Amino acid sequence: MEYITAKFIHLIGIFLWAGASSSFGLFMIYSTWKNTGCNQHLLRNFYRWMTNLEIFGFLLALAMGFYMLHLLRYKGDITWLNYKLPLVLGIILPLEVINFWFINLYIPRAKDKEKAYKRYDLFTYIIALPLIVVSLLVIYLAVAKI
Repeated sequence: MEYITAKFIHLIGIFLWAGASSSFGLFMIYSTWKNTGCNQHLLRNFYRWMTNLEIFGFLLALAMGFYMLHLLRYKGDITWLNYKLPLVLGIILPLEVINFWFINLYIPRAKDKEKAYKRYDLFTYIIALPLIVVSLLVIYLAVAKI
């Protein structure tokens, strides 16, 4: 696979990740604050599917990103990338791992679903703003290449 194809697939992963996490994620935050009339169980089940799509997009973007580094023979000599990689690997990746754990392991196995949902909601509230800021910074670094 050549670099342009890898970059295209990388961007598809980013669009899947950002689209699934931002649009439906913001709705979930809103629906836990204000009664929307939606069945919370059905809504949260769909949210689980969207979160797994988000995580798939992130992993696709990550894999293609590493593949592009391989094609470029990256040796730590790209300044903007030296800022971007620690943000992705040190902040976004751990948060996505925790998100995966909550959605696919903790909540489905919880005896008290309501308590599990409340803990997940708290996690979401805490990380939402920092994750948006870091994600925008990562995208800015990739576009500006400074």
